Amino acid sequence: MRTPHLAGLLALALAACEPQGLQITDANTPPASAPAATPVDVSGCSIHVEKAWIDQETPLRRYTTEAQTIGPTCQQAVAVLVIRASEGSPVYTWSGRTQDLMGLYDISDTAAMKTALTDWIDQSGAMLSTTADLPEWAETDGQPGRTEFPFMPESWVDKAAWDQLRKDKLDMFCFVQGRESMNCAVLRDGQMEEIGLQLFPG
Repeated sequence: MRTPHLAGLLALALAACEPQGLQITDANTPPASAPAATPVDVSGCSIHVEKAWIDQETPLRRYTTEAQTIGPTCQQAVAVLVIRASEGSPVYTWSGRTQDLMGLYDISDTAAMKTALTDWIDQSGAMLSTTADLPEWAETDGQPGRTEFPFMPESWVDKAAWDQLRKDKLDMFCFVQGRESMNCAVLRDGQMEEIGLQLFPG
C-alpha cells in the first residue's frame, strides 16, 4: 500500500531538482538560428547626372562633368564631383557632405536633388569661366581693395602667379563647395589645379 505513495514522492523530488527553464531537445533537432541582420539600404539617394563642360571642335577639347549623391537619404548623402577628359580619364575629383553645400543641404526629394545636382555642375552662366575673369590682386581677400565677394587664393599663389593666371585666360571650373564659398580649379595642359575660393554670404 505504501509503494504508490513513495513512488509519487520520488517523482516530486526529482522534478524539484530539475533546473528551471531547461529545455530538453532531441540531438537531431537543429539549434535555433539567430535573427538575420537587417541590411542597410544605401540606395535611398543614389543619383547620377552628367553635363558637358568643354566641347570644342578646334582644337579638339572635350571634358564632361559628373555629379553623384550616395546615401540612405539625400540629407545624409555625400556629393561627388568628377571631371573627365574625352577618353574617360578623371582630371579632377571632389567630394563633400550634402548637408554642407548651399543648394543641396535642404533637399530631401530625389527628383529635386537630381535637378539641384545638374544646377550644381552647370557652367553655362558662370561669372568666372576663365582666369581672365578673376579680380585684380588688390581686390582679393586680405588686400586693400577687397571686394564684397572676395577671392581667397591658395597659399602658393602670390601676386606674380595671380597676374599670370589672369593673363593666361585658362578655362576655370567653379562650384559651390560650402554654404559660404565656391571652389575654383583651372585647366592647364590637360590637368586641373585648385587656385582658391570665392567667398559669399551664406
